[in-house]
Amino acid sequence: MTDPLLEPHKPQFDSAPNQARKAATVEESMAAAAALKPSVGTVRAINRKRRAELAWRGKDALPPE
Repeated sequence: MTDPLLEPHKPQFDSAPNQARKAATVEESMAAAAALKPSVGTVRAINRKRRAELAWRGKDALPPE
């Protein structure tokens, strides 16, 4: 059995030929999660406000189709 990390790069999608092929390490994943954590509260607040506005407007807020 060969190591898939030693094989030449093969893009998964034709539209993204330079995409990453190697999975992130645990340390890289934890660092990315720590970097994104402060923005989670902001995003949740924006979504909460958006959902409240849609609920207030009701079905008139949605496109006709």
